[in-house]
Amino acid sequence: MTGLVAASIFYRICVNTRGLLARNECVETLLCLQNFAFTVTGCPPTLTPSEMVVRFGDPVLINCSTSATDVQGMGWEAPFGGTGFERPPVVTWRVDKVEEWTPNPFCYVTLVNGSQCTVNPLITVYKTPDSVSVSDMGHGSMVEGREYDLKCDVINVAPVQNLTVTWYRGNETVLTQMFNDSTMTPVNASSTLRISTPRDYNGLTFRCEAELHLGPKGPKFPPNVTSPPYTAVVLCKIPTNLLHVSDLRHSSGEDVTLSCSADSNPPSNIRWVYTPAVNSNVTTEGHQKIITITRATSTNAGFYICVAENKVGRNTRFVTLMIKGMITDSVQNSYGNVGKNY
Repeated sequence: MTGLVAASIFYRICVNTRGLLARNECVETLLCLQNFAFTVTGCPPTLTPSEMVVRFGDPVLINCSTSATDVQGMGWEAPFGGTGFERPPVVTWRVDKVEEWTPNPFCYVTLVNGSQCTVNPLITVYKTPDSVSVSDMGHGSMVEGREYDLKCDVINVAPVQNLTVTWYRGNETVLTQMFNDSTMTPVNASSTLRISTPRDYNGLTFRCEAELHLGPKGPKFPPNVTSPPYTAVVLCKIPTNLLHVSDLRHSSGEDVTLSCSADSNPPSNIRWVYTPAVNSNVTTEGHQKIITITRATSTNAGFYICVAENKVGRNTRFVTLMIKGMITDSVQNSYGNVGKNY
């Protein structure tokens, strides 16, 4: 006698002996006995494995087994790879290529009394991105001291709820972002990084990495795709300390050298504005403009103005050369928008 048959006999005896008023109590007891009967007769069946993570297009195999002795038959229902009504104790769901994002198969066991129990495996189908890239969102070169956004585009990834995007500045992690979208089919995702731009960011690389964290049933090393590096171009303002003077004290008959240079990106165009003299000469060495005065006289005294200019802005520096005196200087800065003419 099976557990289910015994439960049915108990219910009839319970109602006959206790009367119709006790029917509800009998029903509750019957349900408990049926659950117990399912347990002792192998319901629900056992899945091996019961949970799995599979890459889209890869094969999959799950065994369904039962220890029940009163089984009429068992099988798999699935959108693909389903089986017929087979004899116990084991039936296998086998698929050569998983091409469904939510397959949802289930194994069923039918007992001789017509009762049936089922069980579903938990299956996660994943796909790594087709591409990962960083863009400057069209702003191109950046200007020192301002804020800009960089965008990481992750194309055609699933499931997005398992995606983590990590931003790197050089080799330093600067931002990690996760996603809450429950869509199981492939989607495009993006992450934005806001940065300020000191001058030492010029030439620095940024990259983002898309990684799928699929849990303990997933691959030992989470699948990931990294973007090509994005190299920042930062246009730097011209520093105010752009003028270098060889000596601050000069006497008549001494040689005088005034050197003007600027550390900027792009490189500055530098020029001197002064009253020429037969004993003065302007030369260029690298990014420096140098005035050389041989045996200075009173005719060389006066204002010398250095002008340094690039597409970010302009600086000027004034020098007063006093023979048998001291050099005094002052600075005037003027910064405008990129591309502004001065």
